[in-house]
Parts: sequence; C-alpha cells; structure tokens
Amino acid sequence: MESGAPPRWTPLAEPRQLSEDDGVYYRDKNAARHPAHPMEPAIQAVLMAHPEPSSRPVDIVACGSTIGNLLRFVRGDERPFRLLLEVVGDAVHLIRRENSPKETMSDVRGYGHKFPEAYTTWDAEVRGSTSHQRIIQYDFGGLRCLVRHEGDGYLKHKQGPSTNLSGLTFVGQASVNGLIEGLKVEEMAPKNPQTPRQQVQLKSGGFEVPQSAVFDLKTRSVKRKGTDFLGEELPRLWVAQIPNFILAYHDRGTFKDIEVMDVTQEVKAWEISKNQELSRLAALLSHIVRLARARRNDRLEVSRQQLDKLDIRIQCPGLSPAFSSEVKEEWAMWLRGDDTQDGPSANDEDELQWSDGDGDYTACSESCSYCGKCTY
Repeated sequence: MESGAPPRWTPLAEPRQLSEDDGVYYRDKNAARHPAHPMEPAIQAVLMAHPEPSSRPVDIVACGSTIGNLLRFVRGDERPFRLLLEVVGDAVHLIRRENSPKETMSDVRGYGHKFPEAYTTWDAEVRGSTSHQRIIQYDFGGLRCLVRHEGDGYLKHKQGPSTNLSGLTFVGQASVNGLIEGLKVEEMAPKNPQTPRQQVQLKSGGFEVPQSAVFDLKTRSVKRKGTDFLGEELPRLWVAQIPNFILAYHDRGTFKDIEVMDVTQEVKAWEISKNQELSRLAALLSHIVRLARARRNDRLEVSRQQLDKLDIRIQCPGLSPAFSSEVKEEWAMWLRGDDTQDGPSANDEDELQWSDGDGDYTACSESCSYCGKCTY
C-alpha cells in the first residue's frame, strides 16, 4: 500500500498483564512475503507515489539491516551476515539475505510483539496492515542513498504537516582508499541455490506521516532498568534517522514504566562521537559501489563469517534478480535522476529537519576520495 501509515501510539489507560510472545516471527518479513523479489513492493510504492525521476542520480539503495550489518562490521561487532549486490541503472542495491526467506526467529521470548499489539492502533485507513515500511533518502560520504526501514509507529502529537526526509550529509576525514586498506575485503568464486516467483498487488491508501513523528520501540524487564538500552539502539536509530524512542519496562508482563523520548540530540551526539567509525563505513560503501559498478554484469554476494573480513563472490546460479524485468526497467530510469536539476531544491519535502545548518562540510568528491579537507 502506498503511502500507508505506521500504527498510532495508543497507550492503555490502565496497565494490564500481557501474555508472552508465542507466534511465528520471520527474520525478514519482506522476504517471507515476496521471496522472489523482497525489495520490489517498496520500489513499486516509490514509483507509484513519486513517478517523476529522482532529482539527482542515486548511488545506493539499501535497507536498515544491510547498512546496519556493514556498520557493525566496521565497528568490530561480531555477527555473521550475507547480503546481495546488484546494479540497476547506476545504483548499487544492497539486498538482505537470510539462510532462507522463511527463516524464523528461534526461542522468541518476552513481549516485543504483544506489547505493540496492545499499545498501538492501526488507523481506519490502513486497518489490516501487518507492518509499515518507509524509504528515506540522505547523502552520506558523497553517496546519495535510499534506505528502507520499518516504522514501529507514530506519535499523533508530532504528526503536524507532512514533511518527509532527508538531507543527512556526512563526510569522513580520511581518504576512502586509506580507510579501505584496513578492511579485509576479498573476492571469491561462486556457490549454489534458488528461488520462487510471486505477484505483488498495489493499492493507494493511508496518509503521510513525517519522519519526525515516527518512533522505534523496545520492551525490557524492569529488573534490567539502569542498562543503557538507548545507547545500544543509537546506531540503528542513526541508520534509519528515527528521532523518537519508546522504552517500555515490564514486571511479568505488566508495563507500568514507559519512557517516550525525543532522541534527536542523542542521535546527533552519537554521530559526532563516532566520526571515525562512520568514516570507515563511508569508505567501505564507496569501495562496494566502485566494485559493483565495475562488475555491473555480475550479481555479487557479500558475506561476513570472520570478524575482520568480508568475502565478495559472484552469486550462486538460480537466485532471482532484485526485480522483475518490467519493474527493473522503470526503476532504472527513475534512479538516473532528472538531468535538468543540479540537486534537491531548498524546499524539497525530503529535507531532514534535524540536520538543519549542518550541510556538506567540504567540497569533496570522488576525485579526492572524499578526503574531508577540500573547501568551497
């Protein structure tokens, strides 16, 4: 559904004990519903909502999971992952890849699913929805990025006039080549499996919710209060540019302590404090873009099995492309951008509110490997 809407925050008047999560929960909802082309429904929604080409060519199309995995890699956090690379138009698509499209979360415990069912409400216009996916755009390290993420809900009092994202600009201080030397990225030969095919139904509905009203939600036991749960989530909130965070503490399923926080300043402070790590992420993304474009006729796979090394290989035979042929052709034209425009206008509805005044700090470009030292 385009444009849809996330569920509205509707806390209970009186707390009541909730039952624990007990359903089947997929690791990747999009792949579970559309295993052949998990990213296609989101892209079709973009084409439906904004049929005019992008104001500028796009470099990267990704999701919070794939950018988050690469950020964890440069930060040295241990967690294996796989993602697929495919060039459409001139944009490099980073596509999440689990062991199986229907892979489920094992040993699900707690109230992370039952709490939002009780404390949020789908508005009449979007009733029957099971999740809300959003696409934001921002500039990062000289790269124009489109990033899809899930919105847990929205705060009614922050809805205001509909202004969407984004304008985040971040420029690292070291050269891309210098930073990439410290990251082990190896090319390897192919492997093997396959995939199914499925039809997507599109319809228009819902209403626009500005990114400034969207929240992320986490539930925790009151016994663990005092742990810096917000600090643990800041990297994810930064990737998706989510400015609100709800942290709900429970005692055996009863939620009497719920914090609704505007974390705009905390996300900004995290970005400043992690400048070196974000420089490395910018370098890695630039390297991946260059490599994928140089091998644009090959669909690639990136995997991390070791702490300090990424393996890049040609995808195994039988995997579906990112998009069906019809959508791919239309999407490629959209991604190339409108050549009559130099960039986003000052009143672009996608202006990121909480980056006002930050701007592009330097005049860096690919020719200097985004060194962070050039001046206008």
